[in-house]
Formats: sequence, structure tokens, C-alpha cells
Amino acid sequence: MIVVGDASALIALHRVGGWDLLPRLYGEVHVPESVWQEVFSVPAFAARMPSAPGWLLRHASPVAAPHSPDLDALDTGEADAIRLAHSLPADLLLIDEVRGRRVAQRLGLRITGVVGLLIEAKRRGLIPSLAAALAKLKAQDFWMSDRLVQEALRLGGESEGGPQQ
Repeated sequence: MIVVGDASALIALHRVGGWDLLPRLYGEVHVPESVWQEVFSVPAFAARMPSAPGWLLRHASPVAAPHSPDLDALDTGEADAIRLAHSLPADLLLIDEVRGRRVAQRLGLRITGVVGLLIEAKRRGLIPSLAAALAKLKAQDFWMSDRLVQEALRLGGESEGGPQQ
């Protein structure tokens, strides 16, 4: 599976101790140069991770990708991640920003965000508690609506009406 990551998703996972979930779920994660720079410029991140893991694959910023005014309106990292996902082509794009998700979907890309990744990790038995992981995200000022949290818990089998484990 070819997976491309955007900086916000990678940074959020690292802040809540979920960095190791990426290779366990996807094997390798591809990032454009701009995302690489954004991730490793976060001081707390760089201090804990002096060298990049082998499963995080760095790419020069893609040039052969669709041109879209929608892409031009996004942050550089988001736009480059979408372009890279389109040019590889990727099976999945990890992205959380609403505008970036909409643009990616319009370009036909399959997306998920940190919450979706955590649901998948719970389903595969890689984390003991989805509720605890979501609480850590909220404590790091990661915005999630109450509706999203409830739906995630249902999909992760941690609320009534959710999938049975």
C-alpha cells in the first residue's frame, strides 16, 4: 500500500505517542520535501527524533501533478502532499485539514486523518483504547467535534451500537 502523509497528521500522531502506528499499519509513509521540513522543524519533534526512521520516505516536491486553483489556495505542505499522492499514485493520503481533504477528494484521492488511523489501529488491536487516544489528541489542542468523537468510538467498538470485536 502506498501512503502519503501531510505534516499535521504526522505531528499530531507523534505528540500523542502514535508515531509507531504508521509503519505498523502501512509499512512505509511517503512525504514531499516540504512536509519533511515542516515535521522536522518542530523543536520537540526533532529533539526526540534526531534521525528520520527508515519507513519515512522523503520525495522531492512533485512537479508532474494536476494544476488546480484549489491546490494553490492550500498551504505548501498540504498541496505538495496531494500532488505527491496523485503522482505516485498513492492508495491513501493522511490529511486532516478540511480544505485539503476536500481538494484531495475532488482529485479522486482516498483520504483518512488521524482519527481514521486511530480507528484502524484499534480494530487491528494495535492500541488498547481509542477513547484514551482521542483524549490525548484533544489534550494537544487537536480539534474534534463531539459528533466525530462519538462516531469514532462507535466505529472502534467502544460505544453501544459499534462493531463487535
